[in-house]
Amino acid sequence: MKPNLSLIGQKMNKKTGVRAVMGDIQEVLADGSKQYTNLSAGNPMILPEAAAMWESALADLLEDGKIAPIISQYGSSYGTDELIQSIVRFFSEHYDLELQKENVLITAGSQQLFFLAINSFCGPGSDFVVKKALIPMLPDYSGYSGTALDLSIVEGIPPLIHKLDRHMFRYELDRESFLRKMRNDHEIGAVVMSRPNNPCGNILTEEDVRFISEACREANVPLFIDSAYAPPFPALNFIDMEPVFNDQIVHCMSLSKAGLPGERIGIAIGHSRYIQVMEAFQSNTAIHSSRLGQYMAAAVVNDGRLAAVSQHEVRPYYEKKFRLLKDTLFAVMPDDIKWYLHKGEGGLFGWLWFENLPASDIELYRQLKAKHVIIVPGASFFHHTSSHLPHARECIRISLTAADEDIKRGVGLLAEVVREMCKKKVL
Repeated sequence: MKPNLSLIGQKMNKKTGVRAVMGDIQEVLADGSKQYTNLSAGNPMILPEAAAMWESALADLLEDGKIAPIISQYGSSYGTDELIQSIVRFFSEHYDLELQKENVLITAGSQQLFFLAINSFCGPGSDFVVKKALIPMLPDYSGYSGTALDLSIVEGIPPLIHKLDRHMFRYELDRESFLRKMRNDHEIGAVVMSRPNNPCGNILTEEDVRFISEACREANVPLFIDSAYAPPFPALNFIDMEPVFNDQIVHCMSLSKAGLPGERIGIAIGHSRYIQVMEAFQSNTAIHSSRLGQYMAAAVVNDGRLAAVSQHEVRPYYEKKFRLLKDTLFAVMPDDIKWYLHKGEGGLFGWLWFENLPASDIELYRQLKAKHVIIVPGASFFHHTSSHLPHARECIRISLTAADEDIKRGVGLLAEVVREMCKKKVL
């Protein structure tokens, strides 16, 4: 007999976006009878310098006899003083900010951070108006829809598509459509975006960010910038970029891609009027995130190791992986098929668009799975616009965390499948 769930229970019981596909992927990979090439994973690689840094930070805590009081006591819902003060010092010194501890919140990873953000400012209000979270430029992280407690409150603006050459393209912000939406739709509760972008690797310019921020100021809504791949850590930007700060922006970070995904450390930096709201929410739902991870993080932020390892090991590793993916695609993909790779500006993934592909992204996923290759279909990254946006069903995401040989093998099989699809005109 099925349990009688609340509306929230029903919504959260259904995995959305990539999480829904990952259930199928995990079942496939659990079948030990077949060897799969997994190009779907978002798990960061265990890199030597990063691993040694975290092991050293933990060893220092053990040697100093600090473990017992760290793991045996509750703490502040804002986070440990040690990590908060280290973030305040680092960002004040490096970005000329005047931060106080009230401007910083530590959460159990960026997923929980956006759960707090979206559900604090979006959803049913006391005036019975359902406030929405708006993404300025699709595609963007599918997990935003997953964190929302209400159905269909995450919306987005389709991008402008700019072909750079025969097989490269780049998304651009549709400023006119975004601004029109912000000024005419009074049900926007917050704006959310990732920079660098997950899944496509796009980095919106500083001018674009300030344009978006100004529209948020006019509408009196916060702008949450998901900086899980941004500098100063993990610094997965392949082109020059700097984070943008002002009173309208909440800068949202994660230490996962810098080698600490298991400890779930998210960091929000913003005006206290936004931080305090999310702190209260966290206090009621989770108390605080892992104190052990916070102490480890504080040590490597303070001595500069986290920023250095991010710049000198983490970034070059994934930038090299993107070049390998690009070179392999250009070497094996059919030249007479309209395929395009998004310009690699940062992040952990490659994003492929097959214009007028005679099959959906889900069908491409299934046919690749039959060839023992796993990728991620692209439609979920367009959230609730995917049903009326053909482009959303023409894209796939490929992870840069796979081994070199797996990337080469997977792309080779992708080329075979796409070639056959175009020959057969699969519908």
